[in-house]
Amino acid sequence: MKKINAVILIVMMMAAGTARAQYTQDKPNVEFMFKVEAGYMHYVGNYGSPTKEEANPNIKVPGTGYNLNNAEEGMGLNVMAGVNISQDFFLGGGLGYTLCARLSPMQFDRSSNMAVAFIDMDYRPVGDTWAPMVGARLGGSFLMNPNNYGNTIAPLAEVYGGLNWFYDHALQQMDRNYHSLFVETGVQFTQGTVFVPIRVGWRW
Repeated sequence: MKKINAVILIVMMMAAGTARAQYTQDKPNVEFMFKVEAGYMHYVGNYGSPTKEEANPNIKVPGTGYNLNNAEEGMGLNVMAGVNISQDFFLGGGLGYTLCARLSPMQFDRSSNMAVAFIDMDYRPVGDTWAPMVGARLGGSFLMNPNNYGNTIAPLAEVYGGLNWFYDHALQQMDRNYHSLFVETGVQFTQGTVFVPIRVGWRW
């Protein structure tokens, strides 16, 4: 009886190893991936200081970066492309556009237009239909409005977290298990201003 149990155990282990090897083989380590997202940028505060003029009006002292008009909330769209590494980690680059304006009351006549470019990275375990996500972005933004705060190009830094819904179970169990819809929020600093972004997106 012990020998039979031992044989059964060995057969089960071999079958499990074969299935795991086949599953691993079906999942390439590196694949191309795209993300698109849109959302709302909640204004927290701005900290830039304007360009100052000395006694000689022809001499200006550069400011500390553009300070968006007070309470300029944002609405933005980002598109990203990169590589999906071992199914769980994404590394790529992105381009985006943000329209900043006071929304309450609406003042689009005094809006600011901001283009952004950044490196995006995120990590998301994919063992379940619903899975968490954490990520970060580093890059820069370009304010397309004339201003008196000195620089129109400013660094951009963001950390965020979110939740993925892997909507296709068949794909989730095979080689393309990153297809998902997601929601995310975090903290972003750029143009001397702090925002809290709230976005929805799609990855494929």
